[in-house]
Amino acid sequence: MGLFKSIKLYENASIYVDAVAKSFINSMKYDGYDVEGIKMPSGEWDISIKKGDLLRAVVGLQTAMKVVIIPNAPHVYVKTGVGIFGQQAIPSLLTAFVFHPLLILQVWGLIKQYKLDEIVTRKINQAFNMASGRIITVKNME
Repeated sequence: MGLFKSIKLYENASIYVDAVAKSFINSMKYDGYDVEGIKMPSGEWDISIKKGDLLRAVVGLQTAMKVVIIPNAPHVYVKTGVGIFGQQAIPSLLTAFVFHPLLILQVWGLIKQYKLDEIVTRKINQAFNMASGRIITVKNME
């Protein structure tokens, strides 16, 4: 995938998607992050994470770490990357990143600096293992 995305495959875990998404959202909120999660009609979960000024507004948009949990029976794909907080997918996003490509680098740098990507991966792994009662096999798909 691209420089600003990570994709992981959780084997034989699709029945745990809703429990994992809810547990992950609650865990991140408990740790003080602003989290917005929505289950899409397709069964995917779209989750946005930010913490205070860590991922600041860039060109008028609230930047965030995005997590998308995608069931694909019997497996689950989890994609992470930089995005817009909540469901604000508006055309100005494209304009901002086309005219200011360095903004993506700045936001991704902040995510890496504060190890938010590692925190997210660890918490999702824990949520799958707890929901299933066993260790779920995970593969990097990048």
